[in-house]
Amino acid sequence: MGKFAAQVAALILVLTISMATCIVTCSSAPDEAVGRVVTVVSGDSFGIELKLIDPRANPIDSVKLADIESPSTIFPEGKTAKKYAASLLKNKTVYLDIDDSVASGRNEFNQLVCVVYLMDDQSRPVWPPVNRILVDSGYATLKDDQKNEFNSTTWWQEPVFPKIDIRSKLIDQSQKAVSENKVLEIDPNSSMISIGYRRSL
Repeated sequence: MGKFAAQVAALILVLTISMATCIVTCSSAPDEAVGRVVTVVSGDSFGIELKLIDPRANPIDSVKLADIESPSTIFPEGKTAKKYAASLLKNKTVYLDIDDSVASGRNEFNQLVCVVYLMDDQSRPVWPPVNRILVDSGYATLKDDQKNEFNSTTWWQEPVFPKIDIRSKLIDQSQKAVSENKVLEIDPNSSMISIGYRRSL
């Protein structure tokens, strides 16, 4: 009995450490708001029509991609960055992880400061975030803002997210119910990791 109790205690300790680690590393999630990009202003900012609205957001709002900077659109490089961002984002549905370090989630220009995720064809957020895609593609540079909650170095690590259920949040808003579970898998069309949901069997 003593050996079994020690094994149970060890298992509880491992689970407690795992849960604590998840709380620390999974504190942000790409489910605070969901919307369709209606206009691209520059390589690092856009306008969005929200479908799932965080209390800090408006139905139509402006977003600044966190921790990156694209050239100004008065320069040719800025116009090229804007064009690339538009090809990536315009009329796409995206998930927003809004900065929680300030109550409003906004910068001095009243834009929501966010890490943004594209949505795959099964309504799951896609890894890596758009912020990283723009940096990797050469249309933006990293500009780590110590005032926000985000750590841009994590964009080049394996994704770690808590279980999120955006689809049911969206459906709850329209008086319907859906039950799904989060899974990680590689999207066969894009070879990117989808972070999202699969229906329960």
